Amino acid sequence: MYFVIVAVICVLITVFNLFLLLGVTKRLRDQSKQLAHLMSNAPMPESMIAVGSRPGVFSARTVDGEQVTEAMFTSGGLVGFFSPTCPACAEWLPRFVDSAAALPGGRGEALAVVVAETAAEGADLVADLRGVAMVVVEQAGGPLVTNFEVKGYPAVGRFSADGVLVSNEPPTALAVPAVA
Repeated sequence: MYFVIVAVICVLITVFNLFLLLGVTKRLRDQSKQLAHLMSNAPMPESMIAVGSRPGVFSARTVDGEQVTEAMFTSGGLVGFFSPTCPACAEWLPRFVDSAAALPGGRGEALAVVVAETAAEGADLVADLRGVAMVVVEQAGGPLVTNFEVKGYPAVGRFSADGVLVSNEPPTALAVPAVA
């Protein structure tokens, strides 16, 4: 007799628990949909200076000893900021390399900034970028990061022939123009 009562109570608790679980699952799905809707409508923050502006005044040395300043962008070009601790940077790096390699002025029109605590930490990125861009290694808060107002990585920008930033979104900034 006691066994039947205990079994019935266990079954009732199990059924009650099942209804609670189904309710929580439904609520989580609803919240996921709401969050996805909010995220799709929210503007993404810009990762660097705004389109239509120019970088601030800066001067830096590349890993090859070349001097770079803001004047390098007065005839157009490409800039990219990458961090060795950034998973998205690994995804965008090959696209940056392809886009920089397609620039008519060669590596002189592309600047890649590796933001790392030490040069050794960013050595792999430097090796990947060195052939297609002038590469500067600096710490977070360095002159390039500051003057380009970098807020996240990767930050990529394309400049027009008059030195104005025309794109700061990786997909459009790294679009390789079709050869006619």
